[in-house]
Amino acid sequence: MFRILFSLIFLPIRILFQGFRILSWTIRKGDHFYLEIPSSFSFDKKSFFVRLLVSKEEDPFLVDFLLGLKALTKVPGLKKVSFHISNPEYGFGEVWNICQAIQTLNKKGIETSGFCLGGGTKALLLLSQCKYRYSSSASEFFPVLPSAEPYFFGATAKKFGVGVEAYASGAFKSFGETFQRTSFSAPARKNLEALLGDYKDLLSNGFKQSSNLDLKVLEEPIISSEKLKKLGFLTDFVEEDEFEENYLFENYKKENETDKPKYRKLSPKGFRLYHKKSNFSLISKSIPIVAVLPVQGNILPDLGREEDFRSRQVSFRYYQEIFKDLKEDPKIAAVILEMNSPGGSALVSELLYREIKKLAEKKPVITYVLNVAASGGYYLSCATQKIHGTPYSIVGSIGAVMMRFELKKLYDKFGVQKERIGFYPHRDILSEYGKLSPKSEQFLRKEVLRSRDLFYNRVIESRKTSFQELEKSYGEGRIFSGETFRKSGFLDSCDSFLDILQDLKQELKSKKIDVRYLPGTYSWKDLVQDLKPGVQTFGGNLFAKLKKAPNQNPLEILHFSEIAQELSKI
Repeated sequence: MFRILFSLIFLPIRILFQGFRILSWTIRKGDHFYLEIPSSFSFDKKSFFVRLLVSKEEDPFLVDFLLGLKALTKVPGLKKVSFHISNPEYGFGEVWNICQAIQTLNKKGIETSGFCLGGGTKALLLLSQCKYRYSSSASEFFPVLPSAEPYFFGATAKKFGVGVEAYASGAFKSFGETFQRTSFSAPARKNLEALLGDYKDLLSNGFKQSSNLDLKVLEEPIISSEKLKKLGFLTDFVEEDEFEENYLFENYKKENETDKPKYRKLSPKGFRLYHKKSNFSLISKSIPIVAVLPVQGNILPDLGREEDFRSRQVSFRYYQEIFKDLKEDPKIAAVILEMNSPGGSALVSELLYREIKKLAEKKPVITYVLNVAASGGYYLSCATQKIHGTPYSIVGSIGAVMMRFELKKLYDKFGVQKERIGFYPHRDILSEYGKLSPKSEQFLRKEVLRSRDLFYNRVIESRKTSFQELEKSYGEGRIFSGETFRKSGFLDSCDSFLDILQDLKQELKSKKIDVRYLPGTYSWKDLVQDLKPGVQTFGGNLFAKLKKAPNQNPLEILHFSEIAQELSKI
């Protein structure tokens, strides 16, 4: 009611500003937009002190970037977008989402051109989506197709007298094999080969559909731009400065100073102005807020009282408080978990599963697997109403594993001995010295199966499958590509993030939604942890004296891009 009253009181002023926007847009509107695809995206925001120390420009959020690409499709009169592609340092999940957005521009009849100075397979995949593709005549690309070269420390551990005991719920839960063996077991190797085969098929189809480039070409470790031009992949050679400076001219060439540009520049300010103009309404109405919460990193085995955010880690108390605040906030209409977790603590996974379930009882909660939701990551996903991902997402690893290091032989090498005094049944499990008793080994095997059964039950409840089917084909620690998991019914779709937002808009029965990205704060503590160990000791003592920052408001939203806040309302 207050919002409507406020709109009516200031309606004359708002109409005046809208008239100014219409006039300004008439002057500023253009038909060619230049955009850089960044080499990295951020999942957190920097605290004030970190921003003072780190002068590097902040990376954008993927959500903001995708919303910007979607907004471009709605600009009237837009004829062309020129993309400057940096070598991606992110996963195939981000790359695939950007590819889908570029394809949408192509389908809308907007001409797309891309320039890439060099890079790997991901850079070439992004470039392949553009209708016209350019590079320098001196450029080289260094593609690496899906493959793996894991380390094995079994022989090293044995040499130094380190024993590694792994208790896994299935033959495919192969994490412990890295420390136990000198090569993968046959089941684990077969599972990994199947995953890599799926990736190759996805890449092969992706390149053929966009540019008709045979994936065998990328088997060469170095590919010159000259070869790519001969194969028809590159449209022409253009130097980087020519692409940047002459993008308004045909073929990025400016032969003479008197040449007139073919296109009219659409600046970021003009882009922002258009969306302010198009979002104007006589009466201001509330828009449903969709919170996008990144769940990034390993799930920590912590149950302390600390509620601070930890960069690239999933801590219990922090997320417990976030889920509670999201549940109680009436302005939040729905929540999307942007999942990027390989798993971790089984206990914390179950506890956070229950917190997500409480949230899901109050409002729609869905998971979007950007790159990985394995083990505990998929465990958390099962608490949401729907699970979406990309074809390249790595999902599964449904099962449990426990590991114990036995160091008696290592101690013997240095003449170190320990005595067991007052040990009670199963106390040896907590010791790294000596073999376990048969009863303790049996206890750990039962615990692993208990954790597995609980995980299985969560999956069965979420995906409406059976224990037998899960155990036979999809459990025991197997990992899958997102597309394979979707066909098996363990993902609801492999759609782009923008498509998921569109579906959610329909579910909320709203013409527009306000997308809020809720990153954690990268603090001094995270910075110190990222520095070398010699600095950590000093930093830990120094920064412990600083006043503890207040808890983050879960509705706080940070946009690095100039136009992101306007574009969040789609």
